[in-house]
Amino acid sequence: MKTKVCWECKKENVAIHNHHPVPKSRGGTKTIPLCETCHSKAHHMKKNMTISRLTKAALSQLKSQGVKLGHPNILEVQKKGLAARKERADQFALDTGKTVNDICELFGITSKLGIANKLNELKITTRLGRAWSAKTVKDLMNRHKHLKSEQQHENQ
Repeated sequence: MKTKVCWECKKENVAIHNHHPVPKSRGGTKTIPLCETCHSKAHHMKKNMTISRLTKAALSQLKSQGVKLGHPNILEVQKKGLAARKERADQFALDTGKTVNDICELFGITSKLGIANKLNELKITTRLGRAWSAKTVKDLMNRHKHLKSEQQHENQ
């Protein structure tokens, strides 16, 4: 966004949006500089010009031209993504589970809330970078226990 003068309200030194009076999806190429307020009004004044309708029109136009939309192997990609997330979560549970066990031993903490408070005090976050709660500690401990059990069965 450039800082210019709004074509509609003539405000100066405001962030400018380049508005297409004729939408790109309908072949428009020319733009006019509008401030955020006027740009929003321009889209909402004409009910057929909402972002949602323009997006649907553009996608429909592409489809009618024979363009394939979406990923051709979406199910395969989703499975790979899920497997990768599970692997990262499992590794985090194994690594952090050891830390939780150490906290229990070193500080004599047995309650899940106490462990959560200690992890937060030590600035150790969850895998998603959030603060710990009794529930997230419980979930981690359950996952860690399950993974350790699986490892023992594999080794036998």
